[in-house]
Amino acid sequence: MEQLNNPFAAPSRQSRIAIGIILIKFIRTTIRAFWPILLSLFIGRKTGNSFEVYIGYVALAFAAINLGGSILTYFRFYFHIDENSIVIDKGVLKRSKTNIPFERIQTINFKQNILHQFFGVVSIEIDTAGAKKSEMTIDALDKEQAMAFRDFVMKEKAEKTEDQTDEQVAVETAEANSELIMKLSVSDLFKVGVSQNHLRSMGILFAFVFTTLNELTDNIEEMVFEELSGYEEQILNNTWVLIGATMLLVAIIAFLYSLISTVLKNYDLHLSLQKNGLKLVKGLLNREEISINKKKVQVISWSENPIRRMFNMWTLGLEQASSEDASQLKSKIDVPGAYMQQVEKVITSIFPAEFFRPEEQHAVSKLLMFRIILFLGVFPALIAGAILFYHFQIQALYVLIWPLVVGILSNLYYHKRSFELNEELLKNNRGTLGHIYELTQIHKIQAVEIRQSWYQRRKALANVKLYTAAGSLSIPFIPLEKAMALEKFVLYRVETDKREWM
Repeated sequence: MEQLNNPFAAPSRQSRIAIGIILIKFIRTTIRAFWPILLSLFIGRKTGNSFEVYIGYVALAFAAINLGGSILTYFRFYFHIDENSIVIDKGVLKRSKTNIPFERIQTINFKQNILHQFFGVVSIEIDTAGAKKSEMTIDALDKEQAMAFRDFVMKEKAEKTEDQTDEQVAVETAEANSELIMKLSVSDLFKVGVSQNHLRSMGILFAFVFTTLNELTDNIEEMVFEELSGYEEQILNNTWVLIGATMLLVAIIAFLYSLISTVLKNYDLHLSLQKNGLKLVKGLLNREEISINKKKVQVISWSENPIRRMFNMWTLGLEQASSEDASQLKSKIDVPGAYMQQVEKVITSIFPAEFFRPEEQHAVSKLLMFRIILFLGVFPALIAGAILFYHFQIQALYVLIWPLVVGILSNLYYHKRSFELNEELLKNNRGTLGHIYELTQIHKIQAVEIRQSWYQRRKALANVKLYTAAGSLSIPFIPLEKAMALEKFVLYRVETDKREWM
């Protein structure tokens, strides 16, 4: 690459908007580190001007430190492209110089928060082989400059590989060549938000509340005692009403949290098929653009739950791994809501249609269901029943309903737990109330592990774990003979298949 043809040969700074972006990052880091102390001081404040003055000085000090740090960080950050790599020179108190060779670059993704979008700039994240997180981030560049930067790097990367077609990443400069696979409408986003895991949102809410209470126990107790003194009798007489109202309020907040976060995170989501890969763009306040190479996709998964099933929608995931350190998962595309025809289109764009030959389905042993009932149903019920019987006598027998519930759920799990196999593909099926499917090409499997517990050795059963560059697939409680046959078949296909696994 001649320097005359390299528009990024000279060291350059980021857009000046980066000062504000860096400042916000510093402020967020400061708040995350000190928010319990600040909140405790605020709640436990005393009347008088001295406290307000003290807090004002502290706030001004933090603001000055953060502003100074962001300005110095901006002026001490340079990037340029030399003959074979991207070079980053940064640091305030300690300088560092990072070289990122083109051949190690996995993807170049764009992100935009609301400030980026307002000023027309983007944040660049460069994923490289062997790194858990993005190895390099440029906080703010003009969008046109960022696109030119990405296109130039990818062009140089492709030219330096032996086979340009195989190595060119899934970032296309010509948007006209892309094919839109799916786009989430407002109604689709609402369906996805309604069918989210609201229990997880409730868990996040409770974790936040209890963490805050743990930090502010003394102040909260004093404040609650002062506010509720004189209402003890009314509270005791309406305990169940208060509990019910609290649970309803928490459920409503959790639902709204799931719905709003889903809309903000996935607003205007569209997935398009490029020449050699897929590109996902989504987000309202934080805009993300993620690209992956089709040939580097290791596992495709799609799943649904009972609520999402009512809308005929599935959650779709595509996982891609790095080329050097296969144990580190890299870019992943997550689509929270897609219709089956869209899921099928994505799958067939990754795996050719001729791969989907008749597949032989294999069920797991029924002993798996009995073990689940025994250890998750019967034993806990007996222990809880014995403890509760001492306090509640005959009413403790209600706990015996639990093994029945576990039995129903484990039966559903057993009938959905299976795997399917042909010469090209392995499909792992599981789920309880919903369905989860995982699909991978056999020649991309890197290792097979067979494990047996003491009980499984007695019953000639085994668990099989199949390792790919994007994680592992587990198949439990199959006959040992079948597990060994599966291992031999997979290893034979891997050793005899000359195609690259990524």
